Amino acid sequence: MSQINTNGINTNYPVPGENNSSQGFRDNFAQIRNGLNTAGTEITDLQNKVVLKAALNNAVLNNDMANTLISNASTRGWRGTTYNLGNALVGTVLVDVNRADVHYGTLTGNLTLQFGSWAPVNTESSVTVRLAVANANAVISLPSEVVSSNNNFGVTIIENYKDISNVATITAPANVQILEYTFTSIDCGNTITMSPVNRSYQSTQIINRDPPPTGFPGDAPGTVAVGNSVGELNVTSTIGTGNYIIVNSTSGLYPELPIVFTGNTDAANSNLTAGTTYFVSTVANATAFTVATTAGGAARDVGTSSQAFNGNPTSYLYVCTADFNSTVNAKSVSNTFSSGNIIQLNNTSSLAVNAPIIFTGNVDTANTNIVANNVYYIKTIASPNITISGTRVAGTAGGVVAIGNLGVTANITATAIIGTDIWKRIELTSW
Repeated sequence: MSQINTNGINTNYPVPGENNSSQGFRDNFAQIRNGLNTAGTEITDLQNKVVLKAALNNAVLNNDMANTLISNASTRGWRGTTYNLGNALVGTVLVDVNRADVHYGTLTGNLTLQFGSWAPVNTESSVTVRLAVANANAVISLPSEVVSSNNNFGVTIIENYKDISNVATITAPANVQILEYTFTSIDCGNTITMSPVNRSYQSTQIINRDPPPTGFPGDAPGTVAVGNSVGELNVTSTIGTGNYIIVNSTSGLYPELPIVFTGNTDAANSNLTAGTTYFVSTVANATAFTVATTAGGAARDVGTSSQAFNGNPTSYLYVCTADFNSTVNAKSVSNTFSSGNIIQLNNTSSLAVNAPIIFTGNVDTANTNIVANNVYYIKTIASPNITISGTRVAGTAGGVVAIGNLGVTANITATAIIGTDIWKRIELTSW
């Protein structure tokens, strides 16, 4: 409440038509001066304490609430502040909690996070750290205040957590480009809780991918994946000329993919046995494919029939049992040749027979018979050429995939992963 008091001001002075004493003027002026001084003091106090939309004239805007309690408030359009930590984060980086709500940057090397300027004890403050992953092998080390001795503070059950010499560390899971975590403290940073924003905790979500046996940077023990699966195929007919099996769509099929047929295959005169595992031999077009008895084998004879039955491509469950420890080798595909099923690379240095290899780029637009992002295995190496298989059993590549002539300039990269097998595979069957 304002302390301005106007009661001492004589509003009836001076009296009109009379010779008034100057003392009355002096008394009124003194009361007015006291009121103005009080108003000035109160306005200055308001300027120092109130929340303003914009700075007052000749003043710097400062809406620092200094931990003042605000209660029973309704808000709308509340926005968090951001701060750019940098585009090449490596070494020790300090996250000033008081600077912004969200700190972001690009991870390019091993990083040690430190935190400062937490709110006082018995108040909660949080900060979000968002990192773009430019180096998949980078290790993020956390301060000792991010408690890792048990699960109470979150960090021990975060993806790719590892205790390295009593330091809690995190690495990016395979194929992850963004890591975002929220760090919270209620004791001025003496203990810090960590929780993922855009990722799951360990073993709480099964990811969808077909990893190579050696895995990718970021793969860690306990990760579970279910392979990309092709739904049940409705076979509408078979054609003896060409040994084609006709379906509504061959999307997702690739050479040497295991497939099991169910239904009335006998009535279809298809020469296929229900419940037996076959392998896709060739994908002829958008609705026709052939199968072989063995991976990489010749197309199996089928009769001509319009009898319907079903095809069930195999899908797998994968479990990671160790940390990624392989070397990634990227090569450029120079050409491909149907004669000998050869893939010509810019070089074959550091490659190894039976190693997984994945092709990316303009694979689908090229006449190679290779499916982008599928896992293949190096069958033979004769520099600068290789052949590949679509299967591997007990560590040995299976039959050679039939390769088409590239015939055009295409930007195709072949990435081989050379090292220890860390993934185990379980075949999923229909019932």
